[in-house]
Amino acid sequence: MLVISITDELQPHHIERISNLVSPMEVVIEKDLYQPEIPIENAEILITYGHQVTGETLNRMPGLKWIQIFQSGVERLPFEEIAKREILLTNIRDFHGIPMAEYVISMILYFTRCIPRYIQYQKERHWCRQEYVDEAYGKTLSIFGAGAIGQYIAQRCRQFGMRILGVNTTGKPHPDFDAMFSMKEKTEVLKRSDFVVLLLPATEETYHCFGKKEFAAMKKTACLINIGRGALINTDDLLASLDSREIRGAALDVTEEEPLPANHPLWDSEHVILTPHIAARTYQYFNRAIDKFALNWEMYSKGEQPPYYVDVKKGY
Repeated sequence: MLVISITDELQPHHIERISNLVSPMEVVIEKDLYQPEIPIENAEILITYGHQVTGETLNRMPGLKWIQIFQSGVERLPFEEIAKREILLTNIRDFHGIPMAEYVISMILYFTRCIPRYIQYQKERHWCRQEYVDEAYGKTLSIFGAGAIGQYIAQRCRQFGMRILGVNTTGKPHPDFDAMFSMKEKTEVLKRSDFVVLLLPATEETYHCFGKKEFAAMKKTACLINIGRGALINTDDLLASLDSREIRGAALDVTEEEPLPANHPLWDSEHVILTPHIAARTYQYFNRAIDKFALNWEMYSKGEQPPYYVDVKKGY
């Protein structure tokens, strides 16, 4: 039987690590499942980011028993077909905190230290010491999605002397946050926040949960940082808020449509910094992902439920 990876960014040393784990199973890379070079019908395990997995894909892999997603998000997968086939689905979690915390910190400093201003001054060869910049120290950061990644971000930002507010469904107190709130209290949180970080999952309840009403509640000096899902934000409302200077700026690592079309107005907004869904992507990403795969494999090989099991009925 085969282990097929369609995560074509894996390097030879990554494949060697996976091969050593699953030996004597053969590990191969197949970049195009619709024009395969190998007999994919013999695949038992599929390693993927998830975007290529469709019902048609699964139909062409009758022996498939396990899908390992090399990211945390699984919302685009064909859950109904996976459940019908009783295919095991796992993802990877619990290591995104380091890179995503650094991403958030970099964006906080981008705005507080007025980096765009000095990039422009350098282009203009303009030496100006008359203007002042701000500090992260003493600012209030709210994190919508106070799970493991949110907690890690809270810990790191606290070291900058920031006050940290957390938001989740219950508002239950947590030691990493100065105060916790439920989603029903988000307006109160937004009024107090200098920076707002979005880490919520994409669900029916969170779709466009940030729009005109939420932006109106924010401080005019506040900045939004979205590292959760693009669908959390009503993009038209965000652009209107930025254009009217209702809020200061936004750092978006995720957008509703990815890749973002070249003619999308977000590209032209001077108050937005865009990154192409790379907040967690560093040189350490795949090493850590394979560490998590190893934990899943250990349980799978014993016939037990892996630690990063995804309940296809719940979608997470």
